[in-house]
Amino acid sequence: MDTLDHMILFTSSFANVFLLGFNSKNVQHSRYWMAFFTSWGITLAQYFFVKYAANDGGALFLAISGTGGALGIVSAIFVHNWMSNHFPKKDVI
Repeated sequence: MDTLDHMILFTSSFANVFLLGFNSKNVQHSRYWMAFFTSWGITLAQYFFVKYAANDGGALFLAISGTGGALGIVSAIFVHNWMSNHFPKKDVI
């Protein structure tokens, strides 16, 4: 894997975990439309993660994908809480 592959692996891991965490908050707060569209983003992020994860293994893979995922979930919590404070829920669907 070259540097671009590592960047795509990190980004897809970050996006995958970010969107999973973000969608969990959407479900928790009954944000139907956001949950619907976020699920499509999860599908796309998982596609790229699996595509690039299948090419490599070992410690470097774990370090890159683990760091991306860890930063992704922390970012998801922060962004969802920020959005909830600045854009309160107005509709049911």
